[in-house]
Formats: sequence, structure tokens, C-alpha cells
Amino acid sequence: MSEEEKIKKAEEISARRNNRIPASSINSRSKRKLSLLSKTFIQVICSICIFGIFYFINQNNSLAIEKIRPIFSEDTDFVQIYNQIDLFIKNMQSSLMKDDNESNMTNEEETNQQNETQNNNLEENNENQIDEQQSVNETENVNTTENINETDVGIGGGNENVAVSETDQDILYIKENATFIKPVNGYITSGYGEREATDIISANHAGVDIGANSGTDIIAAMSGTVELVSNYGDYGNHLTIRNGEITTLYAHCSKIIVKQGDYIEQGQKIAEVGTTGRTTGPHLHFEIRRNDKTVNPQQIMEL
Repeated sequence: MSEEEKIKKAEEISARRNNRIPASSINSRSKRKLSLLSKTFIQVICSICIFGIFYFINQNNSLAIEKIRPIFSEDTDFVQIYNQIDLFIKNMQSSLMKDDNESNMTNEEETNQQNETQNNNLEENNENQIDEQQSVNETENVNTTENINETDVGIGGGNENVAVSETDQDILYIKENATFIKPVNGYITSGYGEREATDIISANHAGVDIGANSGTDIIAAMSGTVELVSNYGDYGNHLTIRNGEITTLYAHCSKIIVKQGDYIEQGQKIAEVGTTGRTTGPHLHFEIRRNDKTVNPQQIMEL
């Protein structure tokens, strides 16, 4: 019970004891009387207005009264009106339910189509991945087969398949794409590859050393264009001649008689033997390279 209700109840109990009416009851009764009076007043005013309207119409336009009378005289079938309204509402409900069902069916069809499309895409992707993997495997098998060269003849005449290294491939390429002659008359003093190192001699020899007297003519081992003429570094006076991917190098020269950019024929004099750079005596340091990778000249030509 709220505080106001408690106060009202206390006033009523006090009024009963003192045989008097509480102020709240008097206020509520006066309010009711005023509301009844206002309602009565409004009804009287409305009746006067309606009477006035009909009186005005009756005095000024009897034709309008004649048209209105049949409407008031006819009996209104409220049951039929209710049935028609009920039928209209039911039709509307069934139409809405039908639209909802069609919408749900459409959404389900779209979802099914999307799922089918996704499944098809997944199947296609899987098939493509399988095809790509098979293609990669086939390519690797072909490359592996190509990298196997039939070389040495075994005992009994059978061919053995041996994998060819990069160095062997470079040697085969150089032999197939260039011819060489001995660049200087002399003898091999140090071969290609690893050797015992000293303060002057390097541990890994990138070419061969051909010993000869100072001033001995050096000729071009192959034809090509002079790519470099230099006196810098351990090679002393040296030059390179390039022909495609193949390069020859001539180092420790006492004199170089060609210039960078000159085209040189095989056998043409290009320099003279010397001891420039890091050497222990007069000789020609000679290299053969493919794309700046050195190979053993003695596997390419006779020296």
C-alpha cells in the first residue's frame, strides 16, 4: 500500500470516528458532479446542433432529405458485413502465408544452388590441384630423365646411365660450341684445382700455368671479342676474350698488344709471356670459363 492510500485510509477512519466526511471524499464527489454536468451540457449542445442541421436542410433543400431517407429506412445486415470483413481478413492472411512460403522456398532454392556451386567449385579446384601436381611430377620426371646422360660403356657393352654434374654440363657445352688451340708453347707447371698453398701460390687454382720464357708469344686459344684488358690485382697484366657464354683468360703477361673491344681470330698474337702480378717465375696463367664458372682446361683441350 502506497503512502497516499495509507493517508486516505487514516482520514476515513478518523472521519468515521468523528462523524464527519473527509476532505478527499468531498473533493471526489464534487469532481464527479462537475463531470456529469459537463457531459450533460455537451450532449445538449450536440442535440441542438444536429437538430439545427436537419432543420436547415428541411427548410432549404427537401431534395436532399428525400435522398437521405431511403438510406435511414433500409435495414442494415450487420451479420453479412461481419462475414464479408472476416472473409476479407482470412483471404489476406492466406495470401500473406502463401507469399511467406514462396519466399522461404525461394531462399531455400538459392541456398541449395549456392551450396551446389560451392561444391562444384571445390571439386574443380581439387581436380585442378591434382592435375597440377601430376603435371609437376611429370615435369620433374622428364627433367630427371634429361639430366641422366648415357656415357660410359660397361663391361659386356651395356650402356650405363650416369647423372651429369654442372661442371660436366659446362664442359660438354664448351666442347660443343667452341674449338681451342694451345695458347703458348710451353709445359704445364701447375694444374687446375686444389694444391698446396704458399705465400704466393693460392690453394684453389682456377686455371693452368704453362711455363715459358719471358717474351714468348701468346696467341688466342679461340676466336672472340676482347672483353677486358687490365693490370689490376694478382693477375698482373691480363686480358679476357669472350665468345657467347665462353670466356678465355690470359694472365701475368709482360705485354698486351690488343685493346678492349677488338675482335680476335683464333691463333692471332695477343700478348707476350711475363712475370707481372703474383708469380714465382715467367709463365702464362690460362683459364676457360662458362658464364664466369671455371672449368679444367685440360678436360677441354690438349696442353
